Amino acid sequence: MQGLLILLCALLLSACSGSAKKETIDPVIAEQAVAWPAPVGSVPLLVTNSPPMPLLDVGVAIFNAGVPADKSTHSKLGIFPKIRAAEAQYIPVFLRQVLVESGAWGVVRVLPEPGSASNLQITGTIVHSDGLRLVLDIEAIDASGRIWLSKRYHDEAGAADYPVGQDGDPYLDLYHAIANDLVKARVGLNESLLDALPAVTEMRYAASLSPDAFAGYLQTAPDGTLTAVRLPASNDPMLMRVKRIQNQEYLFIDTVDEQYLNLYEEMGPTYDLWRQYGREQAIYKEEYQRRVAGRDKYGRRGTFIQMEQTYNAFKLTKIQEQDLDELASGFNNEVAPTIMESSGKVFRLNGTLDTQYAEWQAILKQIFALETGLPPSQ
Repeated sequence: MQGLLILLCALLLSACSGSAKKETIDPVIAEQAVAWPAPVGSVPLLVTNSPPMPLLDVGVAIFNAGVPADKSTHSKLGIFPKIRAAEAQYIPVFLRQVLVESGAWGVVRVLPEPGSASNLQITGTIVHSDGLRLVLDIEAIDASGRIWLSKRYHDEAGAADYPVGQDGDPYLDLYHAIANDLVKARVGLNESLLDALPAVTEMRYAASLSPDAFAGYLQTAPDGTLTAVRLPASNDPMLMRVKRIQNQEYLFIDTVDEQYLNLYEEMGPTYDLWRQYGREQAIYKEEYQRRVAGRDKYGRRGTFIQMEQTYNAFKLTKIQEQDLDELASGFNNEVAPTIMESSGKVFRLNGTLDTQYAEWQAILKQIFALETGLPPSQ
């Protein structure tokens, strides 16, 4: 990996000296960009020192990588599936950090998959990512089923965004825009709906453990959202078991959250370098298309321009064919097993983080069913 980093650094230095200043857009990208909004521009983060009440916990699920099933389109679209899979883990962690920085929320966790334990659930899909442009589809839905946000975001990285500074990101404005829109969505909601949301979250989680026992506490409103029509007593034995199981799930999520943070910190320097080169590559490809359109595909034979074009074409091909796959493999190392304890038993969870999460949820449901004598939820 160290040798690859040195190679990328050398290529970046040569690419920066020779890349054209005028940026056009690749025809393939242009076809996609018809459905993109304008770049978000410069967006300062809205920060509060006194978060609104009630404090709402937020879950940011690992994103959909947005990789087409048709493998023949990957090369044309500039998609490297392994790197996209890594980005789908990296981006939610950075978004979580921005949400925490805003000071507007309770606990913000990164989740292997969407769940019912958070007051507000954020999901996303990577539409496009190449180091020059990032396009995300973001959706935020609260525990009642109310949609807070469903929007596509687009940002472009400039030369000044690289190299990436410590704790920075080339698309920081995009993350700020998402965080600000979530705050604005909350401000636009009725206070009584927000006040009821923690209870709805708790009853929804309880119903996920035992639908038969808790189905009568929630009701579906005409608009399709859930409302709590009644609540069990705070000292209800069944509810206390639910809270204990929920705390066990939170414990696992916090453990997983630390692993995502570790992956983020390990991946950051290499990923930033890849994005920096990706930007230069995207600019080169688009300038190449412009020259072809202007019938200036090649400079005069033997000139420096022709040699530079030939070298850049060779560099682009070799990076794509040999190095990026190795780089992506480094992004997707196996995660460590997670050791959890519940009801006096120790459980060792293996596999990917989403597999571990699903296994732990199944174990908790079985424990709840054994303790209550109720049939486990499916």
